[in-house]
Amino acid sequence: MRIIVIGSANMDLVMQTDRIPSVGETIHGGGFFLSPGGKGANQAVACAKLGAETWMMAKVGDDLFGHSLMDSLSGFGVRTDYMTAEAGVTTGVAAITVCEGDNSIILDSGANDKVTPEYIAGYKDELLSAAAVMLQLEIPMESVHTAIELVKGKVPIFLNPAPAVPIEDAILQGVDYFTPNEIECRLYTGVDVRNIEDAFVALNALRAKGIRYPLITLGEKGVVYYNGSDNVYKEGRKVQAVDTTAAGDTFSGALAAMITSGKSMDEAVEIAQLAASITVTRLGAQNAIPSLSEVMGLK
Repeated sequence: MRIIVIGSANMDLVMQTDRIPSVGETIHGGGFFLSPGGKGANQAVACAKLGAETWMMAKVGDDLFGHSLMDSLSGFGVRTDYMTAEAGVTTGVAAITVCEGDNSIILDSGANDKVTPEYIAGYKDELLSAAAVMLQLEIPMESVHTAIELVKGKVPIFLNPAPAVPIEDAILQGVDYFTPNEIECRLYTGVDVRNIEDAFVALNALRAKGIRYPLITLGEKGVVYYNGSDNVYKEGRKVQAVDTTAAGDTFSGALAAMITSGKSMDEAVEIAQLAASITVTRLGAQNAIPSLSEVMGLK
């Protein structure tokens, strides 16, 4: 049961600080480290760590960061046969500032912009034979559209709309699993999610667009989702957050891994929440994502 993740691969440049600097201000930070990241790669690692056979489609630069990212993905059990290192472009990077458990991020897409419709179409047969296809929005939108149109109605699609940009309703119609957070959700529904009732209104609006199973993550408050018959609210597990960088990616990847393994929506959401709750207690992105055995130890 193979999941193919189409998306970004970045090297994260992470520094911790006591506060975010003002414009023109220089302050001291500490704890700098490099960490493999990118929403696509993070979700692929989450899928693999949660037990799914996972293949990554992405582009990196033919540089030190690019080769390091491919080696790291392989080390986490993600197949990189469909990835290529592009000459003449740099690997995508993310400058991440971590402050009191939250983060702010600046992206340079680099080679991620080379994930073109032509590249994706070249793997049409592989995509159509997959158990699921996962997408995010750190690659060109026309490439996201191409992937959806290739497999819609034939292979389950998991779309995490981050970073949020407008998507035509015709593209969203037929997406199987759609996982915005409450801020991203506002762009697609016009609903300002301030409480659970608002979140249920937003779920119904997403379903009206033809999305089969919308889920809205609410950070530490939990998640709301449609399980095929009812709108459900599930409270979040209380933890002391250290770094929220890959929390949403962990949730999305774990959800896909559990659904493709045959879990019900309710079971899959529970496990995905537990996985994300572990991730935020650790610094970094892919290294912070827990294994299936760690997650099941909390059940």
